[in-house]
Amino acid sequence: MRDRSAAILLVLLALAAYSCSRAPQRALDFPLVQKYTTHAGDLFYFRPRDGQFVLLERRKALAVAVAPEPNIQAYSYEDRITVSRPQDEMLENTVFLEKIGPQQALAITADGWKLAGGDATGAVTLWEIATGNLTLQLKERSPILSLAFSPDGKWLAVGVAKAAGEAADTVWVYDVHSNGPHHSFGRATAAALAWSADSRWLAAGLDDGTVLVSEAGSDREPRRIRLSPSAVTALDFHPSGLFLASAHANKRVLLFKLATGERLYTFEAALPPNPQFPRVIERVAFDGKGARLAAAYAEGEFSIWDMSALSHP
Repeated sequence: MRDRSAAILLVLLALAAYSCSRAPQRALDFPLVQKYTTHAGDLFYFRPRDGQFVLLERRKALAVAVAPEPNIQAYSYEDRITVSRPQDEMLENTVFLEKIGPQQALAITADGWKLAGGDATGAVTLWEIATGNLTLQLKERSPILSLAFSPDGKWLAVGVAKAAGEAADTVWVYDVHSNGPHHSFGRATAAALAWSADSRWLAAGLDDGTVLVSEAGSDREPRRIRLSPSAVTALDFHPSGLFLASAHANKRVLLFKLATGERLYTFEAALPPNPQFPRVIERVAFDGKGARLAAAYAEGEFSIWDMSALSHP
């Protein structure tokens, strides 16, 4: 009798273990921890020294770029570019260039040394911020929509609009040190660009809803991740390099695994898209540890989610 009871107990334990192994994993949860409203078009950047997302007033600028650690901010207007630099614990705003065509895209190197601007004619220009000297000028066939320096400052990625009736590439990667093109790809308008923290991977978001992921320094064709039929408007890598967040024109933010393209989560929009703001999510960014994700909506709404579940799935 004792042997029979022991056998039954072993069977029950085995069944329980099997049941636990077959139980579905708990769904990831990323709660909204902060939400506020400011002026339409305002942006934000992440400040590493205190771990905060900082509001950035657009000041009616066409484009804005920030180097957070030196705290250098650049703003482009219809006929000039201004630059704000730290001065006696304050930011001093000065005119950097005058009598220049409107730059609809800007990017700054992480060290605040170089500034890139792109305009509607397809011209891309690089300047030294300290001196204002022009260091490189490029010419694309279509309007420039996005610019992004790699964190190490070696590469400049350029995203352009798709030219009507042409099969030209829409994403170009330039070697800043050699002042020459290295690689190009893409056949759809590229309005969003992002680099991984180690400068190894470049992600390009297209208006067909896909993301192309290319390895820096490689001539291989990029990997295509099809996420949504809605155009990509902003991108950011998780600091670990394992995940990517993409913002779309339908006001959804998607979180997915970089290696497999598997979608992990969809952050739904509180309000539907507004036709008056075609670029409805201007920026999406993780903090330095990947513990929070922030999104800036064109209407002036900011949302921040707790992403700690990524570290403890």
